[in-house]
Amino acid sequence: EPDLEPASHRRANASRGGGANKKSIREAEIMRKELVSFVDYLHQHGGWEAVVNSTRARAFFSKWLAAYGDDSIAQMAGAHLFFENISNVATKILEDFRIGFAPLEKSTRYVRFDVKQAGKWPYFVEPHLKKSKFGKDYIKLMNMLFKRYSNSIDAILKYLRRKYPQEKDQTDRAYSETMNAKTYDVLRAYLPAATYTNVGFFGVGQEFEYVINKCLASPLFELRELGKQAQRELKQVIPSMVVRATSQRGKVYQRYVKSTEKNLEKLTRNLAFSVPARGEARQRRQRSAVSGPSVELVEYDLDAEEKIVASLLYKYSNLPFSEVKKRVEKLNARERLNVIKTAVGRRKVRQHRLVRAFENTYYKFDIIGNFGIYRDLHRHRMLTQERQRFTTRLGVDVPPDFEKAKLTKPYIDAAKKINIFYQKVAQKYPDQAQYVVMMGNRIRWYQWENLRELAWETELRTGPQGHPDYRYIEQEKVKAVGEVHPSLVQALKFVDFKEYTLARRESEKRIDKKLGIK
Repeated sequence: EPDLEPASHRRANASRGGGANKKSIREAEIMRKELVSFVDYLHQHGGWEAVVNSTRARAFFSKWLAAYGDDSIAQMAGAHLFFENISNVATKILEDFRIGFAPLEKSTRYVRFDVKQAGKWPYFVEPHLKKSKFGKDYIKLMNMLFKRYSNSIDAILKYLRRKYPQEKDQTDRAYSETMNAKTYDVLRAYLPAATYTNVGFFGVGQEFEYVINKCLASPLFELRELGKQAQRELKQVIPSMVVRATSQRGKVYQRYVKSTEKNLEKLTRNLAFSVPARGEARQRRQRSAVSGPSVELVEYDLDAEEKIVASLLYKYSNLPFSEVKKRVEKLNARERLNVIKTAVGRRKVRQHRLVRAFENTYYKFDIIGNFGIYRDLHRHRMLTQERQRFTTRLGVDVPPDFEKAKLTKPYIDAAKKINIFYQKVAQKYPDQAQYVVMMGNRIRWYQWENLRELAWETELRTGPQGHPDYRYIEQEKVKAVGEVHPSLVQALKFVDFKEYTLARRESEKRIDKKLGIK
C-alpha cells in the first residue's frame, strides 16, 4: 500500500562511520544542539502555531486565493512530500510535473531490489488486475521476475569479478561497491514497472494543487489514491494551498483532463494512427530481434545558425531583432562561426553553462530505448517530452553481460512470457497493462529541446558514470545535430565520446579519498 508523509523535523545525528573526521562530527553535534534548542523554545512558548501565528497566515492565503483567485499567491509557500512504496508507473507520472516541483527518487541502478517486505516481493499489485481473470497470472509473473532477478545476482557478480579484477589503487570497499553497483545496474532489466520505489518532492502550493487534480483524474487507481493521500497530508502543513483541488473548480478541471484524454485516444484510434503501416510493422519485428536504442532527429530549424548568432548579438545592440537577423544573414560563414566561438570559447568545464541566447533554436528527437534508461533521461523535465504507453511491443534489450554470464536464456524466456501476458491484458486494460513491462523492454518517446538544454543534457549524460545505453542515445543526438548544424554543435564542448567499462570505479575511488580510506 502506498505510504506518504510530510517532511518533519528530525534530530541530526553525527556520522560515526570509520571514515568520518572530527570536524564533521563537531559540526553535526553543533547542528544537533541548535535543533534541540529550537524545539525546546517551541515547547516553552506554546508550540509552532503560537510562535509563528500560522493560523493568521493561513487565513491570509485563503482570503487571497478564494476571494481574488490570485494563483501566484500559492507560489509563496511550499512543502516536502515523500511517497513510499509506489510503483515506477506512478513515479514517472508524478515526475512529469515541472515548474515548482523538484523530485529526488531512489535509484534502480545501484540498489538491490530482492529484499522482501512482509514476506512479499516489492511490487505494486494493481487492484483491477488482481480482481480480474488476469490476477493470478499477474502475481505469478511478477514473482517470477523477482525470483530470476534474485537468483542471477551471484552469477553476475562472479562473472564481473572475473572480468574486472581489483586494481592496485582500489580499496576493498571501493571494489565491493563498484561490483555491487554494476551487478544491480545490469540486473535491473528484469524489474517490472510495478516495482516499488520511493520518491520525495519539494513543491509550491500552486503546483501541488495541479498535481492533486491530475492524480484524481487519472485512469489508474494508484494515482487516484496517491492524489487523495497527498491532499490529506498537505492539508496538515499548507491547507489553504490545496483546498481548491476538491472544490467545484477542481472537479471541473478533473473532468476536463479525463474527457480530453479519452477523446484524443478515441480520435487516434478512429484515424487508425495506432495501427502500424506494413513498413512500420516490419521495422518493429526487426527491432524486436535486435537489441539497442535508436535516435531520429525529426524536426529542426533551417535557419538555426542565423537565429543563434542574431540572439547572441541582439543583447549588445540597439536594433530591433528583425534588423539584427537581417544583418546576420549577410555575414559569411566564417564571421558567424567567430560569433559562436566567442560565446563559448572561455568555457572550461561543463558547469559553465551556455548563455541564454542558445535557447533560440529547437530540436525534436524520436527515441526508442529501454524503460530503464528512460527513467534516467526523464529527469530532464524542463525540456518538452512525451512518451507512449509503456509496452512490450517494441521488444527487449539484452544486457551484454547476460550473454557473457550465460544468463540470456532465462531472461529471454521471462521477456516472452511477459509479452504474451501484456498483449492479453492491454486489450482490456491498456493503462494497467503498463505495470508488467520490464525495465529491459523498449519504449518510445520524444524530446523537444533547445540547444542550451541539449548541451546541458548531453554533456552531463555522456560522462564516465553514465549508463552505456543512454550515453549512446546522447552521443547519437549530438551526431545528428552535427550533420545539420556543424557550426552550432561546436558549442557542445564537453560531450564525451569515449568508452568506459565500469561507471562507478573512479567515483568510488574519489569517495575513498574524501573518507580518508586507504
